[in-house]
Order: sequence, then C-alpha cells, then structure tokens
Amino acid sequence: MTVIYYIGITLLLLFVWPVLIFSSKARFGVSQKLGFIPSAVRERLKSMSVKPVWFHSVSVGEFNAAYPLIKAFHEKHPTRPIVVSTTTGTGQKLAAERVGDFAQVIYFPYDAYFCVKSWLDAINPALFVVVETEMWPGLISQCKKRGVPVVIVNGRISPRSFKSYCRIKPFFHRYVKMIERIGAQTENEAERYKMLSDGAVPIEVMGNLKCDGLKPKPKDEIDKLRSSLDLGADDLVFIAGSTHEGEEAAVLSAYTQVLKLMPDKTIRLIIAPRHPQRFDRAAELIKASGFTVLRHSKSERFKNDFDVYLIDSIGHLASFYGVATVAFVGGTIAPIGGHNVLEPYTYNVPVIAGPRLEKTRDFARLLQDRDALFVVKNANEMAHELQRLLSDEKLRLEIGVRGNKLLLDSQGAVSKALVILEETLRSTSVTPEPQRRNVTA
Repeated sequence: MTVIYYIGITLLLLFVWPVLIFSSKARFGVSQKLGFIPSAVRERLKSMSVKPVWFHSVSVGEFNAAYPLIKAFHEKHPTRPIVVSTTTGTGQKLAAERVGDFAQVIYFPYDAYFCVKSWLDAINPALFVVVETEMWPGLISQCKKRGVPVVIVNGRISPRSFKSYCRIKPFFHRYVKMIERIGAQTENEAERYKMLSDGAVPIEVMGNLKCDGLKPKPKDEIDKLRSSLDLGADDLVFIAGSTHEGEEAAVLSAYTQVLKLMPDKTIRLIIAPRHPQRFDRAAELIKASGFTVLRHSKSERFKNDFDVYLIDSIGHLASFYGVATVAFVGGTIAPIGGHNVLEPYTYNVPVIAGPRLEKTRDFARLLQDRDALFVVKNANEMAHELQRLLSDEKLRLEIGVRGNKLLLDSQGAVSKALVILEETLRSTSVTPEPQRRNVTA
C-alpha cells in the first residue's frame, strides 16, 4: 500500500513540476523539499553528537503555536539538538528569526520516498514532532521502519477534514496507528483521533499551544509602539488582523460608516493581511476606499484623519493588538475557517468575527458562551457592533476581562506537551542509539 502511495506522489510531483518552477509561492525551498540538502546544513547535521528532535510546523500560524514549546524544550534540554521544518516561505523566515540561533531550520520534504529518505538519513532524529494537523503517510512509515517515534502535539482535525479522512479510513487508519502518541487540543479533537485510530494510539487532551504563546508585551514596549504610530491618548484603534480577500473591503466599509456615525472621535484603522503576497492588494483597496496608505515597512505614522495603517510585514500583529481598542479576526468572513480569536484577548481587546469559524470552533463557542465574541455576516453588521463597542468603554472593559480570563484558563499546554515529548524520548531510549551514519552528498 505504501509503495502505491509513493508511486502516486512521485507521479503527482512530475505532473505539477511546472507549477513548482514558475509559481513564486510554490518554489520556496523546492530543492530542499525534493531532498537536496545544502552542504552547510548537511555539515551541521553531521556534527550533532546527539540525535536531534525534529519539530514540523507548516506555516506562520503553526510555527507561532509551536514556538513556546520549542523554546521551552530547548531551555530544559539545551544539549539536545533541534531541527525545525516549515512548508511555506513565510513560516521559514519566521522560524529562522525566532529559533535559528539554536535550531537548524529546513524546508519540509515532499512525501515522496527519495525526498523523505534523504532528510531522514541526514537528520537521524530521536523523535519527530508534528504540530497541529499534518499527517504524511510516507514520512510516518519511514519513521516507523527506523524506530523513530512520531508524536502529534496541539492536534487538530476539523469536522470537514475528519469526514475526508473517514472516506479513506481503510488507507489512512494504517498510518494513524503508527503514531506513538497524540496530544489533542480539545475533547472533540481527541474523540476524532480515537475514531480514526480505533483506540490503537494513546490520545490525551493537552489544550492549545497558541494560548501559552499569548503573553502580553511589557507596558513600556506597548507605549513605545503607540508613540511610534503617533497615536493620541484618546484615539480609538480598530485592528483587522489576519485578513483575506474580501475582508479588507468589508472592514474598510464598516470603518467608513463608523467614521460618519462618530465624527467627534478620532478612530484609527490598522489592517494586517494574513499573507505577504496580498500586501499590495490590500494597499490598493485602502486607496480605492479614499484613504491614504501608511506602511509599517516604511516606519510611517498617523498624521491625517484619513490615514489607514498597513502592517506589511510578518510577525508583528500580536504586538499591535496591544494598542487596539477593538479587533476583527480574519479568515472568518472569507471561507477560511477562522484564525485565533483568543489572540486579541491577550490585551483584553473585544473581538468581532465573521461566521466562518470552523477551524476555531471550540474557542469561538466558549467566547460566545461568555458573550465575548461578536459574530457578524457583513460590513453593515460589523459597523453596528464596532460603533457599539467604540461608544461604550465600560462594555469593552467587561468583555475584555471575560475573554482574557478564558485565555488564562486555557493555558498550560506547553507543560503537558513537554511531558509527552520527554516520556516518549525516555521510552525509546532503553535500547542503545545506533551510531549516526556518515552521510555523503
């Protein structure tokens, strides 16, 4: 069965080869993904005297979730080498910035036999850790043959993905059973994993790593950021974070309506598109709506009433929530399934979101149970809720406290994940570790 899978993946790679070459997004790290290892990376891997732990996170969102765990693991086990892989270019850049000083950062290989084998030969990991959702049969089966345990932490399976997995369960079940342990985000996720594995894999609820990573910046840093933007003490700030196509237009429309409804207030808008390739598109939409674009990359600051600030860089949104009065979390009007609706509550900031909350359903439901999430269908409804929140400071404070309490109550996943990793490493270190093979180019 695995051989047939490998043949299928190889044929697929041959079929999509033109896309990998000519698409600016797809060709990020394509040589590494095909199993070609840069000489400097190979030498660093060969120099490791202890088998490394390999962490994989797909892109920016998954890496942000993984970062507090990777950092905590390194601080607790400073002599254990770490390899971190991502799939996207933005994830690679962020990982290099955050952990490049103590971890080897690489692109995750395509799940073809020769691609996976090349990297497993070079890394020779003691443990392979998947953060969140990805399960690759080729890599899992090769890890199993080599005696490398595979662990999933912060595990998540959306209802839609679960239905897809169930359709191919006879195939998929074989590889799920090869996983050593699974730490799921919620009881619902754990139940889905149990159904896919037929109870053959130890599964536990560990919470969400993204919550542990949400720590407020010191007040002086936020004050400095506020000053760098030239925000007045009484300015109200509306931040639209992680936006997708169609959402900037809705936010700009709602903002325009609220400006007319609250002419006596200074209301600032900050927009942070989810993906870098949409920065220029967002700038065009801002201009088309009659506003002046200010760019973070140019260190610009608010000057006039019709300025809109564009965060055209990756990794800064979390800090900007510290200057927000109200936030809109993207991926919820566009059919994406939602991004982290708890993130603004790091700073007690009330959250507006669209109805597409499939990927963050559990936290969205918990926030709604606490009347701390305002779900809107369109720009007009967004304008209504935005005006209500901007007009009522007491309401904002009450909602902010409720959402922040849920966030604090949800933390602790890093310590639980560390236990999973450490227990797995101990259970597989009973037999002597094989000597690292010399790997030639």
